[in-house]
Amino acid sequence: MPKASSLNALSVPRIASWRRARRALRGSGWWYFCLLPFVGVVGDAPGDWADVLRLAGGVVVAGLCLAYAYGFNGVTDRGMDRDQAKNSLAGLVEVPPEAAVLVAACALVALGIAAALTPMAFAGTGMSLVAATLYSAQPRLKAVPVVGTLVNGLIFVPLPFLATVGPPSASMLFLAYCFYVFVTQNQILHEISDSEEDTTGGVRTTGVVVGPIGVRLIAVILGPLASVLLWRLHASASVPLIAAALGLCGGAVMVALGDAERAGRLRVAHRWYSVAVGAVLFALVAGGSA
Repeated sequence: MPKASSLNALSVPRIASWRRARRALRGSGWWYFCLLPFVGVVGDAPGDWADVLRLAGGVVVAGLCLAYAYGFNGVTDRGMDRDQAKNSLAGLVEVPPEAAVLVAACALVALGIAAALTPMAFAGTGMSLVAATLYSAQPRLKAVPVVGTLVNGLIFVPLPFLATVGPPSASMLFLAYCFYVFVTQNQILHEISDSEEDTTGGVRTTGVVVGPIGVRLIAVILGPLASVLLWRLHASASVPLIAAALGLCGGAVMVALGDAERAGRLRVAHRWYSVAVGAVLFALVAGGSA
């Protein structure tokens, strides 16, 4: 019979492997997105326990979808990533079984919970998981300029609707539109900051291909032009609309300033800027200022 000390020695590597797998999910990079299902209760606060449970389920599903997306990307990018602080699987030749099990479990549990919520939640969960898979694995749309950036957004777009019942309201669509633009802005900064690793790995993202002039053009599209489109879609001027336009243009300025040296810092700053602006917009719309 093995001694206790031998069993402890064997358990330490296994525990370390599970911790590495957990870190591969990179929860610090997406936890705040778990609040997006609250968009589904704009103008219709939870009225009973069923509504509260559906909202809680939407939050959990959003977290599981993002854990899958980030974890699966960590698995597929482990050969080209060099920084283990960013990707705990960086440099590994084989996929650790613990990481494979954990990532797959996130997707399966997300689908199981979503199926118990609403048809929209199940469809949105499926869209997010499929987009995450196609983005990182074959046909690896991450490597296709423009397409990869847009598909990345599809990972996040369904999240605001995971707790909705029935068709989304105009207020929900307003918030979801702003959210999608902010996510795309941040993704461009992400692509610029990772351009060296992506180029070495043969991945030609939008940020790698367009160059400095192209990035500034993208900033115009994701700022002033996105604000004009929002203005045209909105029935009339309102406080949330003006706040959204200013917020989107502010985020676009960060994109325009992004280069290989500053993009990483700007991405972090843009992340918290988007959280702050999103919270203000949510408060304005939920307060009935739309």
